[in-house]
Amino acid sequence: MIGVLRHRGPDGEGAVYLPDCALGQARLSIIDIEGGAQPMADWTGRYHITLNGEIYNYRELKQDLLERGHRFRTQSDTEVILAAYAEWGPACLDRLRGMFSFALWDRETGRLFAARDLFGEKPFYYAVGSKGWLVFGSEIKALVASQLVHPTLSRPAVEAFLALGYVPPSRTIYENVEVLPPAHYLVWDGRTFRTVQYWRPRLQTRAIAFDEAAAQLRTLVHQAVRRQMVADVPVGAFLSGGHDSSTVVAVMQAESAAPVKTFSVGFGDAESELPYARSVAARYRTEHHEIDAGAPPVGELLHVLASQQDEPQGDPSAIPTYLVSQYASRHVKVVLTGDGGDEMFGGYAWYPMLARSEERPASTARWLLLRAAAALPTAGSAALIRRARAMRIALRWPEMVTRYFEYVLDPRGDYRYRVWGDPGGAVPRFRLGPADPAWPADGEQGMNRAFYFDLTSWLPGDILVKVDRTAMAHGLETRPPFLDRDLAEFVFSLPVQLKVTPNATKILYRHAFSDYWPDKVQAREKRGFAPPFREWMTRPDVQGLLREVRSDNSKLRDLLPGLEDVWSDLDEKRRWFL
Repeated sequence: MIGVLRHRGPDGEGAVYLPDCALGQARLSIIDIEGGAQPMADWTGRYHITLNGEIYNYRELKQDLLERGHRFRTQSDTEVILAAYAEWGPACLDRLRGMFSFALWDRETGRLFAARDLFGEKPFYYAVGSKGWLVFGSEIKALVASQLVHPTLSRPAVEAFLALGYVPPSRTIYENVEVLPPAHYLVWDGRTFRTVQYWRPRLQTRAIAFDEAAAQLRTLVHQAVRRQMVADVPVGAFLSGGHDSSTVVAVMQAESAAPVKTFSVGFGDAESELPYARSVAARYRTEHHEIDAGAPPVGELLHVLASQQDEPQGDPSAIPTYLVSQYASRHVKVVLTGDGGDEMFGGYAWYPMLARSEERPASTARWLLLRAAAALPTAGSAALIRRARAMRIALRWPEMVTRYFEYVLDPRGDYRYRVWGDPGGAVPRFRLGPADPAWPADGEQGMNRAFYFDLTSWLPGDILVKVDRTAMAHGLETRPPFLDRDLAEFVFSLPVQLKVTPNATKILYRHAFSDYWPDKVQAREKRGFAPPFREWMTRPDVQGLLREVRSDNSKLRDLLPGLEDVWSDLDEKRRWFL
């Protein structure tokens, strides 16, 4: 199990065998290089832990715990979790500021306590194996390596992937493998387990003056970046030249006496982020590194990513993230990123549309209906039924047309019924419901329901999975300051109007940080980390893969018998998913 995770922790490994529990780790050494080896026991020998991640406020917590009588043998953040759990039990999670998944064994009670950070930056998979053991690890391949878990494909999870382009963060692509959702902990007593959600976003508005909010935002972003630069190894940054990574780099350089190492990637003649990144690097005099990947071997990389990801991942930006991570790992062990900025501050293009729907719900509903109807066949009772469904959706929930409704309830999703080759509905349809962690709380209304879904589904299901797997494939740790808990909870409390209006995105954020950006970056429209994947689809190596997965004897054709019937009707994005 440790061996198949060695890419995540190339610096060392260890295991401890206790009555009823074995813990192991492949270690990436970031804090207390010499003394932080894991698995680790507390000074009493009662508790043992294996941790993936970092606790940024461990020094402050350690001082508090010392005053409460705890002893420490290392300078590691890992040992602080052991003492914090001994002092406060599960409530210790509210005091941690960091990204983490960990498993902690209590020898006295024979219980395992496992927990995952607020947004799911670090992964935690588990299953009850064939001999009744609870088996867990940072990637599914570790569970398989135990030879106690034999994954079985989940057809409903495949349906969810076809709907969203990622596997929802509350499930896996396998029937018999579970994922601990973000902001949850698990307790196992040797026979049964229970999971508990210990935190959730609360988007509850409070009154605050615009300039005061901007000042607090700047203070909290600086605090978050300063926290996440804590390490005993060099720390760099991904720099796309977008607003979020540019802000992070600007603040890092303000907090650093030495030039910050920055890393960027481009793709030859395709629209490139490199000129924007260079303008930021020049302004802040960073130690800038860039790689022009030109026309990368996409077919080969897709095979590599499949072996790394363990589950389908439809985001084509996984390829540039993999390449820039590979490059950066030659220079640093840790990079800060701008991930989470768009979900926190309202940077996506669909937010203004949703804001318009709140101002003019009737006209927006009609627009949505016409847009959906235009994509449908013009004859047949099935088409009429779909049009009626679209009308009900548009008229009832104009304020909730998030990714869920766009991909799942939008009648254009009819391709999913056809690709299964089973219009009778034998395959369970993917539906989000109140039991799902991504379902907005009853108190969340209007635009906040859209923010909530993107924060609890899109961010942990797509963005953070993609970054973790592609970076850790090279033993590179990524840290997103915008997901700092103190910063996030402040942003959640802001009125929506400070983030998005019908005609603008990231309003307060731009006001607070636009003077941190060069003119070239200020004028840049949001693109995301978007590679030229439509061009890649025409490459011979990718065309060869397409022929392979569409061949008569392919596993994809066995799973989705209607594949060929629907193929000519699909856009390039959905072909990429398949």
